[in-house]
Amino acid sequence: MFSINEQKAIELGEAGIKAASEGNEYIAIQNIDYLRELGVELIKEDFETESKTVAVYIRNIGTKAAQKKFEEPANAAIGALKELSEMALEKSYSNALWSLARAVQEVGKGAAQFKIEVPAQKAVEALEMIGLGAVEKKMEVVTLWTTLALGEIDFIANEQKLSEITAAAKASREAIIKSSEEKGFVSREQIEVYPKLISETIKNFGAYQDLMPSSYPEKANEAFNEETFFEEEAEDEEAENKDK
Repeated sequence: MFSINEQKAIELGEAGIKAASEGNEYIAIQNIDYLRELGVELIKEDFETESKTVAVYIRNIGTKAAQKKFEEPANAAIGALKELSEMALEKSYSNALWSLARAVQEVGKGAAQFKIEVPAQKAVEALEMIGLGAVEKKMEVVTLWTTLALGEIDFIANEQKLSEITAAAKASREAIIKSSEEKGFVSREQIEVYPKLISETIKNFGAYQDLMPSSYPEKANEAFNEETFFEEEAEDEEAENKDK
């Protein structure tokens, strides 16, 4: 079963996705803002797990907007995710931050794919902020993932001949790597091999194919369906309750 907060996030998210699909940018932006407000409230009240659902649905509205080439809703999604990421960093919420980084990554990739440069640039900036913050907080997975995400945006932007986005993504990735090495945290070698490790690890696990880095030819990375995991968790909880 979903919590009341998760159900609220789902309802707002689905309404926002529908609005973006139908070309109603105003309603899409409005629902992103409602989700942002909910996310702020959840993080303030220490509901880290529930805040991840908010990240998923802001991402889904943002990626749908990118597919429709709607710049303003995509910008709004990145702005909301960045604000929530800053709060998650302050609270050292590594799990929520990973979901937020994933969300920024997907909206940024969508923007680059459909040649909407402003939200793509904002996504790069947000990922750099998250990555540098993760280094400061010694969050290894988030540090590794933000560098992978920037590499993906670089790859897609290069395919679409968006030279400024490519250059920005490379520079942001390098800034995170340098910061990490200066602090004796994750090494350049670990960061460089990480996409390959992810690729090789998930090739044999069908349920995780959505995590395949887009710079690897086996499978382009699509939006990661975290909702599936929330549903599975809810089913597990129901089963446990029945056994009691």
